[in-house]
Amino acid sequence: MSLLAEERRFRIREILSRERSVTASELIRTLGVTAATIRRDLAVLEQEGVLERSHGGAVSRTSSTNFQPSYEALGRSNRAQKQAIAREAERLILDGETIFLEASTTVFELARRLLRRNRLNVITNSPPIVDELQRSQHVSVISTGGELQKDAFYLSGVWAQRALSEIRVDKAVLGVSAIDPAYGISTASQAEAQIKKMILKSARVSIALADHSKFGNQGFAYVGPVTDIDILVTDSLTDPQYLRPLREAGVELILADLRTPDSGSDDTEHGKVRGRSGGNKR
Repeated sequence: MSLLAEERRFRIREILSRERSVTASELIRTLGVTAATIRRDLAVLEQEGVLERSHGGAVSRTSSTNFQPSYEALGRSNRAQKQAIAREAERLILDGETIFLEASTTVFELARRLLRRNRLNVITNSPPIVDELQRSQHVSVISTGGELQKDAFYLSGVWAQRALSEIRVDKAVLGVSAIDPAYGISTASQAEAQIKKMILKSARVSIALADHSKFGNQGFAYVGPVTDIDILVTDSLTDPQYLRPLREAGVELILADLRTPDSGSDDTEHGKVRGRSGGNKR
């Protein structure tokens, strides 16, 4: 199935944020479109100031550290991987727990799978997650409040920080936009980084969700070392060179197999790579 123009251009932005330059032939092969389509996409992105076309390709004109795509574009990116990751993450959530679900498109995929849970208490800074879970009869929802980051549908700021400073949860699930085993976890926004830090401190067990495209990247705002994460759920396309140091650091890894059919919640353990027991390290 061909990609929509907006999603293609998001993918080009994402590639340039990592590689800084790309050839037209690489884009044709990666996106599965014609040379004429790529020329049109590059022309549009050049007009937007994203890139500068060069002979046979393009060079980024934006900083890779503060690239912040829209929520809608993120939701469409790597959708199959995010759904597979959410399937595995669901198995970590138990009825009766109090959990924090951070504003992330991958975490939103998890929230959609929790609608039929019983006695689950959810705290979130995500308006889309609030809207999704209000349909559940047995899941209670508390919003942190705060300033709405409109492009990212993310509540942050003083009010959100105050709410986070006064809670303690069994588990926190957060999305990761950039993770480098040596550098740590980072993101494009300082406001978002501050919230992520507080989420990690509030949880007895911290669970990070990140598809393969998030690895090897460094964002503008530092969140913390990878050891701040107890459990990391990613997809089976993630390069093993990034997983090895995480395992050695004591992070428990769960790999979501994209070939596994989505059959709902169960107790199977396929795809897991155990690094340590799920106790609280703090």
